[in-house]
Amino acid sequence: MSDATQTPTLEQTLNRTDFGHFMYENRKPFFGALIAVVICILAFLGWRQSQEAGAIERSVKVFEFQSKEWTDAKAGKLTPQELTTKFNALPADIQATPVIVPVALEIGKFLFEKGAYAEADSVLSKVDVSKNPMGKFFVGMQRYVILEKLGKTDEAITTLEEILKQEGGFMNPLVAVELGRLYLTKGEKGKAQSQFDYVVSTYPNDEHAKLAKLYLAQMSK
Repeated sequence: MSDATQTPTLEQTLNRTDFGHFMYENRKPFFGALIAVVICILAFLGWRQSQEAGAIERSVKVFEFQSKEWTDAKAGKLTPQELTTKFNALPADIQATPVIVPVALEIGKFLFEKGAYAEADSVLSKVDVSKNPMGKFFVGMQRYVILEKLGKTDEAITTLEEILKQEGGFMNPLVAVELGRLYLTKGEKGKAQSQFDYVVSTYPNDEHAKLAKLYLAQMSK
């Protein structure tokens, strides 16, 4: 069969439009400029919570880690593996403090860009964001990308499902489209269609609704 008569792939379909091409190329978010804004917001929220009794000491420990280990890693004085080992060696209460979240996000991005996916996931998985909805969203959105890179599609799906369960969900259209895409990679077309239909019907004017429609159109062929 000639190339002219072959059914186009999803990537080819998306690339036919400027929006589709942009979304396909940028379907793995939160590893660019947005991370700087996120870190500032989470740092501020963490600082506010650090005013609670007993939290100041933990904040000092986080600052010390930033000033030494994290600075050394960025300067090339620590390998990704050494940085990860030092982060994982932090006491559990330090890993659970809100002010560690922006640091973990920076480290996750740093390790991801170096191809140290397992190390990045090891760091992010240690952060306790169970009581921090915004932190849970951004940590989860980093983790699902990393988990997919590691071939852990089921875990990536679970991560996105947990984000969607949060009340007052943040950027649900994006999360649902990515969840649908992961379902597609597993061949679970019914679940994928449910996510795309949800975006189109609930957020018809959102930019991600356009991408959901592209996926639905491709699935119907």
